[in-house]
Amino acid sequence: MRWILALSICLLAACRHPMYTLVRQGRTQILTPPRGKPEIKNARTHPEAKSGCDVTAGPFSLTWRGNTARVSARTEEYFAPPAGDVAQPNPAGLTIREAGPRMYKDSLDDIDKFRDALVVKAQAGCLRIEDAARLEGSITETLPFPPQIAAYVRFGVFLQTGFVDLGEGSLLSVLSRVGTSIDISLYAAQNGDGGRVRIAQSSGEGKALVLPDATLYFRYVYWTGASAHNFRATILGADQRPALVAATAKFLDDPEGYCAAPATGVFCQSIGPQAGMNAGFYVKVNGVDTFARVGGTVGEVLTDPKKPRQQIQVTSVRRLYRGKYIPVKFERNEILGLVAMPGDDIRLP
Repeated sequence: MRWILALSICLLAACRHPMYTLVRQGRTQILTPPRGKPEIKNARTHPEAKSGCDVTAGPFSLTWRGNTARVSARTEEYFAPPAGDVAQPNPAGLTIREAGPRMYKDSLDDIDKFRDALVVKAQAGCLRIEDAARLEGSITETLPFPPQIAAYVRFGVFLQTGFVDLGEGSLLSVLSRVGTSIDISLYAAQNGDGGRVRIAQSSGEGKALVLPDATLYFRYVYWTGASAHNFRATILGADQRPALVAATAKFLDDPEGYCAAPATGVFCQSIGPQAGMNAGFYVKVNGVDTFARVGGTVGEVLTDPKKPRQQIQVTSVRRLYRGKYIPVKFERNEILGLVAMPGDDIRLP
């Protein structure tokens, strides 16, 4: 009788395999993960030895239960649509009707404040620095967000001028000219200790980027000036995280000249207009490792100059959830607008 009762409860609760669900809400997509709690266990060895480790930043909060770090967030602040059309006057005298949600700078600032607070708490010994990254990943795997916002939570708010911290699994794609040919070289990051990584060239023949053979905290920094010719994609590295933070601020103050004489112990190399560089990670397309740019969409990964976008057909997408792959449920080609995450498994006909 017990198994009959359990089966009845399962049927009434609509038991099914866990999945992500991608739906459109106004002009924004919402990706809803399976129901769960964003937390990581064993995030510190001696929880009784530390106090003052909770974090509150905007809609985000981090609390502790023993050595388990738990996060809560009011995710509706990032995608709740207005009750009705909102008039948006502009200087030209036109009126634009806003039918979907909008992202506000204060909300995006809260994401970076929360991420920065995690780093501060890690430096204070509240949690390991690598577990701060694990926690950010757990948030995106268990709370509903617009896919772009989920990418901001995981990698930071990379806008026109910003940066992405490089860790285990990070890739750099550098496009440059080798002789008469165009070369695309990949550089892969591997864990060192304490959150530091070593980045080494894994493919390609280009030498536009030459990195030190050392484990450092690395950051991909980009800055755009008045025109495309002022663009600077730069790699900064330092043995200590505070030194990397200070170097980032100084670079953004003087992006044209900082790399010529960086601070002692800081590595700095910019890629100018003669080459191109993007930070990203691997996704799989029909089982083949494929580079995806941080913030890039599934459609961007699959872009083929020989095939119009509307002809791209995606059979399935699977995404990691607590270390295992589960499917992403979607309708038609909405999946092309999904912002990619590390390890996504994309299948084409």
